[in-house]
Amino acid sequence: MTRSGRFVWFVPFGLLFCLTSPAQSDLRLHYSTLFNPHTVEAIQGEVVKVEKFVAGNGRDYGVRAILETGREKVAVILGPVKYLESRGYKIAPNHRVAVTGSRIAVQGLPTFIASEIQGDVHMALRDASGRPAWANGADWHVPKTAPR
Repeated sequence: MTRSGRFVWFVPFGLLFCLTSPAQSDLRLHYSTLFNPHTVEAIQGEVVKVEKFVAGNGRDYGVRAILETGREKVAVILGPVKYLESRGYKIAPNHRVAVTGSRIAVQGLPTFIASEIQGDVHMALRDASGRPAWANGADWHVPKTAPR
């Protein structure tokens, strides 16, 4: 095989390895880094759907609820499945809730990173700076500039 022939095969396989390497999973986006204390607001509505999604570390699942407010449908990011289960937090369709959290856009869609849920269920999820209740110590996925 010629040198240029090896290059044609080596480069695509090398790129594939880099894109799928387990080490890359640590570079995934953590929603906690998107929490902005300046965009905190409260909304209320009815939960129409609850779903799991792959969390930022790529190894765990998070939970989000789709909330119908009467004006819009909003994805509300709650937290890791394991944390919610350990606290006995359960949310389900038809629950009426008020959500306090940081409004952001994810892929152009309205999204809330919830800090507190009240109503048919109560959940304390993040402090005023956005630091998750499940964070331990100097949790790396919360910006160091965020007040603790």
